[in-house]
Amino acid sequence: MPDAVRFNRFNTGAEDYITFGRQLEYIAAAKGGAPALIEIDKEGNETVITYGGLRGLSNRMANMLLDMGIGKGSVVVVTYPNTIMHVAAMAAIWKTGACYLPMPHKTTHVELQGVLDTLRPALLFTDLEEPEGYRAIHSSDVERLAAEYSDGFPPDVISNPNIITLSGGSTGKPKLIRQKIPVGNSDDTVRGWFEMVGMRWEDVQLLCGPLFHGAPHSCVMNGLFCGNKIIMPRSLCPEVLIDIIKKYKVNFMQMVPTLMHRIVKEPGVSAGDFASITGFCHTGGVCSEWLKRAWFKLIPPERVYEMYSQTEVIGLCCIRGDQWLRHPGSVGRPIGGGKVSIRDEEGHEVPTGSVGEIFMTPPADFFYTEYINAPPIELMPDGYRSVGDMGYVDEEGYLYFADRRSDIIVTGGENVFAVEVENAVMSHPQVLDAVVVGIPDPEWGRRIHAVIEPRGDGLDIAELKSYLKTLLSPYKVPKTFELVDSIHHESNGKVQRSKILKECIARGV
Repeated sequence: MPDAVRFNRFNTGAEDYITFGRQLEYIAAAKGGAPALIEIDKEGNETVITYGGLRGLSNRMANMLLDMGIGKGSVVVVTYPNTIMHVAAMAAIWKTGACYLPMPHKTTHVELQGVLDTLRPALLFTDLEEPEGYRAIHSSDVERLAAEYSDGFPPDVISNPNIITLSGGSTGKPKLIRQKIPVGNSDDTVRGWFEMVGMRWEDVQLLCGPLFHGAPHSCVMNGLFCGNKIIMPRSLCPEVLIDIIKKYKVNFMQMVPTLMHRIVKEPGVSAGDFASITGFCHTGGVCSEWLKRAWFKLIPPERVYEMYSQTEVIGLCCIRGDQWLRHPGSVGRPIGGGKVSIRDEEGHEVPTGSVGEIFMTPPADFFYTEYINAPPIELMPDGYRSVGDMGYVDEEGYLYFADRRSDIIVTGGENVFAVEVENAVMSHPQVLDAVVVGIPDPEWGRRIHAVIEPRGDGLDIAELKSYLKTLLSPYKVPKTFELVDSIHHESNGKVQRSKILKECIARGV
């Protein structure tokens, strides 16, 4: 294919599909002195690595791994935080053809041991205590150990499966999910990515989530493939992120609704803070209608993108802000030939506009995921699968998410979606965070109870209850309220509702 018609501006080879490792070679040749990653510690100090530096370091690390016998079929764990060394380890693993398994840097011994017992990884890149019987490399030792190896590009191989991710699920017990997708892109897959999330070639990109979660990981992988300059702050405090966006003139970022909520309630936040943003993608949880509209006041709707999927990726829907305004509340339509079917408990499709269980098929020629340590998701005879989400579709095929089946509260014989009540509570200006649970109750079956993290000391419960009655049907308004100093979120920005429910019951609320 002539260079003039290539979409991949760095591809100087003959093939359309380029592995992640090969693309780093091309980018380093084109602009080796350009920053690839800027790591910012909690004191604001910068550490920078260029594309040439990232290429050389990851090649030396890959050649070291190959010398250790690591390659296709191997699994390598990385528990480093969001650092340059984490990204270099990720790139090195893929260059050997091995599978990358990222985990939190604060992983407990029990959690880590469970993964080790299941997968028997070939190596760990970790700053945790070295587990008995396993090879491990501390981040401070990587460059010294890799220094004796060549920085030449190892034989180009495709890593597939490329990643194993952990999903806590409703029980909190981690599920290991293997994604069977090759690491690399063709012109068409890059175009498709741009259309889904709003990224462009050579953006200034802000990382707003942990690398061991799917969306941040995908954004970094594809961002590097596109020659982006990626800013990696250790602090995700709203005021820090806003300052970084302005200082570095960030073009692209992805974040979860929990962080969106905290940013939009930051005192003095304005559209001027986000003037440089050309693409903003959110995923990883429900974004309420009021929160979405609040962000449209900060970033023009046509620059705001939403993806709806799951760690298991049984399907994928996308929607841009200007489309959302025509279908308020929607999470989009399936892409790439994927399909959505809304079904009742007997498996029959329900009428348009009726709530039921969401069944999906992935985009055509898309990757496949599988549980390693849990039974597989049931595959229907017609190829659809479900993870228990509830929702409906409109007449144009746009999907609307309602809640997880496990999070529906039956109170007084009525079904209440916990997330609907939470969104209403969090729309109040004096509420910073909230979780809604159903407390066992002899009269109601389940009593709707709201656990609230207030913004300051000005929240009046009676006024809040009156406010909620303007937004919710009477039976949906919480009957009891509880104010707490903070609400714990998991590293993916979500809460374990079942855990909070148990804590509420233990407190006797």
